[in-house]
Amino acid sequence: MRVVCVVPAYNEETTIGSVVKRARDHASAVLVVDDGSTDMTSRIAREAGGKVVTHIARLGVGAALSTGLSLALRDGAEIIVTLDADGQHDPDEIPNVIAPLLEKKADLVIGSRLQAENSQMPLYKKLGNKILSRLTSLACGTRVTDSQSGFRAFTREVAETIRYRSTDYGWASEMLILLSRRGVRMVDVPVKAVYFKKRVRGAGIKDAVKILYNILSPK
Repeated sequence: MRVVCVVPAYNEETTIGSVVKRARDHASAVLVVDDGSTDMTSRIAREAGGKVVTHIARLGVGAALSTGLSLALRDGAEIIVTLDADGQHDPDEIPNVIAPLLEKKADLVIGSRLQAENSQMPLYKKLGNKILSRLTSLACGTRVTDSQSGFRAFTREVAETIRYRSTDYGWASEMLILLSRRGVRMVDVPVKAVYFKKRVRGAGIKDAVKILYNILSPK
């Protein structure tokens, strides 16, 4: 089974090397999409054994992911795993995330940080995520516990049908809503997440507003 990891990255030189090396232990290939970084992200990712494609300018995490999915399919991926470049996701959990796909119990798996025991997610992010996840669940017609998680796994068949408009953080909910309407079977599995005090990123208030708009607007 050819498993390809897609890692969107922007200025992640301090963590990308470790992410790529550890992900390679569980994947046939690791594809890093450098979204216009101004640091050494691309070079370090290559040195760690990753395949790297670079956007000339920063287009957004949604755009980087779209590029990565297309290239992974071209690379012959049978299962595609997406995870963050900042070290928040533990690559050693990849086997747990893809297990429901291998067991034919799901077509898409979401690594849920909110289901994990002793979640380290900062309170403000946890509250915001729960609200967005609840709204996404209503739009999908099925329960989603962590709609903003970038740690996901797809079958090739699902990846071939993925289409979304968002180039930024809005991709996460939009993708789930569109796929749920096509009858794609989605499940959550608990995953650990690590948050570095000086490096907590993710969607800000403006991004949250855009995400909310994407959830509520007709597709």
